[in-house]
Amino acid sequence: MPTATPQLPGEPTSAAAPGPEQSLATLLSRRSVSPKRLAGPAPGPIELDLMIQAALRSPDHGALRPWRIVEFRASERDALARCFEQEKLRRDPLASPSDRARAREHATRPPALLGFVVCIRQRTRVPAREQWLAAGAALGNLLNAAHQLGYGACILSGERCFDAGLLRQLGLGANESLAGFVNIGTIAQAPPAAKVPPSPAVWSCWMPADETSPSRQRE
Repeated sequence: MPTATPQLPGEPTSAAAPGPEQSLATLLSRRSVSPKRLAGPAPGPIELDLMIQAALRSPDHGALRPWRIVEFRASERDALARCFEQEKLRRDPLASPSDRARAREHATRPPALLGFVVCIRQRTRVPAREQWLAAGAALGNLLNAAHQLGYGACILSGERCFDAGLLRQLGLGANESLAGFVNIGTIAQAPPAAKVPPSPAVWSCWMPADETSPSRQRE
């Protein structure tokens, strides 16, 4: 059987290197996937750890890590569903049985469910707004990692995330905020195509201010 000839350093490859769009194809195809479109299997502990490791690689001024993740395992979902139902009743004492059931379902439907908690560090030179940006970057990396591993994911927030009673039940501290609940699972039903605006919608080039312009003159 003939053996392959080793490639010499600096020698051109036979196949063309992937272009930038091909290199980013997976990232460019990411979009949020509703829990209604997710099914099992859920990511296992090793995959969840990889997602968290990806989140830990995000930009973080001061290395403060102003966020943490709470996993709600299957064995605890019924207890979480009761917490969700209680929160719904505090918000709407006249909630119908179907509304209460829907609140419970938010805790039991997702194959994997994580709480994303923002922990603003006090007594630091890093402003709170930069810590929020660091937490958002970590959340983005987490969702991107889930997609890279072949799962669908989204984060859901809403009024539930501001309920003091629920936050106590989830173990949040005084300086912590619940950004939302991350839902992850296998995509059972493909979501509709994302509506992505063209880059110029968010891309501009800075121009120096015209100091001679009447609107720019100092008083």
